Amino acid sequence: MNKKHILKNLQLAKPDHIEWIKQGHQLLKGAPQNSLKKPVQCTDCGFGKWYYDEGYKLVNIPLLKDIEALHQEVHKTYTVLYYITFDRRKKSRSTLISGGVEVPVDEKAFRQKKLKQLEKKTITLVRALGDVEAKVQSMQDKDFESGWFV
Repeated sequence: MNKKHILKNLQLAKPDHIEWIKQGHQLLKGAPQNSLKKPVQCTDCGFGKWYYDEGYKLVNIPLLKDIEALHQEVHKTYTVLYYITFDRRKKSRSTLISGGVEVPVDEKAFRQKKLKQLEKKTITLVRALGDVEAKVQSMQDKDFESGWFV
């Protein structure tokens, strides 16, 4: 593992996760399901695969550890937004959301709220990635020679 490789992974994670916001906006605009990205687990995106492998070796960068929860929340929020939009079960979503009681739910407002949460969490994640990137940039190349930071 070298500094350049770490920086590349941090830089690629930003536009990849901003894409989830774009997908969320398309969901609200009524884009067909087959034109949208299906949600993936946080361990299955490019950044997640790197983070849970090589990224975990960067244990002396506390900022990177803090990113884990943010990253999980971004994926979870998009997943909720996607599946409340494309729920294939027979009952109405309002019945499912309320636990079986027929309660009118303004689904559009609920989805807009989820999109706002997705935007906020993604922006926070992107800023945190930038902070980690700055920390890595400030480190000396020799710090990366061992490949493990303890």
